[in-house]
Amino acid sequence: MNPNIWQPTWDDPFAPTVVTDDEFTRLIDALRAAQEAVTRSRPTPRAAADAAARLREIATTLAGFEVDEDEQIAGKRWESAGHGQALAPPVHLDRITETTAIGRVTVGRFHSGRYAMNGGVAPLIFDEILARLANHRRPWARTARLQVDFRAPAPLHTELTVTARLVGQQGRKRFLRGTLHHEAVLVAKAEGLWIELKPEQTHNLSKELEGAGE
Repeated sequence: MNPNIWQPTWDDPFAPTVVTDDEFTRLIDALRAAQEAVTRSRPTPRAAADAAARLREIATTLAGFEVDEDEQIAGKRWESAGHGQALAPPVHLDRITETTAIGRVTVGRFHSGRYAMNGGVAPLIFDEILARLANHRRPWARTARLQVDFRAPAPLHTELTVTARLVGQQGRKRFLRGTLHHEAVLVAKAEGLWIELKPEQTHNLSKELEGAGE
């Protein structure tokens, strides 16, 4: 990937994902693999110390390329499942309309909660697909409420289906619902509220706070 050609942007086209294979994609894939490997392992103290030293070396190397949030690549690779972040399991988007979205997600042991998906991971998955649908071809909105009801354990290393649906809008309020299925079994469902931001709320609050402290 040539950073002089590809420019990160907050504008999410929210389209079906495609397979990507470039330097940054490989970096994030490697980071996810490291997270999974640490979770699955029982290293000796020496092996843990050696791995920690190498990870710190990588962190130091990448710190030399630090930019502000508007310029970073992470979280903005919209065409790729997971859009370039390693916090939540990557959601592969398959079908999208103005009011619906359907995707797939597989959870490994890094996101495990004792032999099944950790309960805190489901809100990450729902917020990923519901928020992106809430903002699809609409002014920017933020999550105001997200309620998740759990119905069955979500198995690990198994493809799950996640859906999103825009069910209504009242002024600046957007109401969405989602489901997570393992085949025909309903694993969890969600209801959420997104609030459209006012123009003065779309700026970088972090920079404003930094300026106030000077």
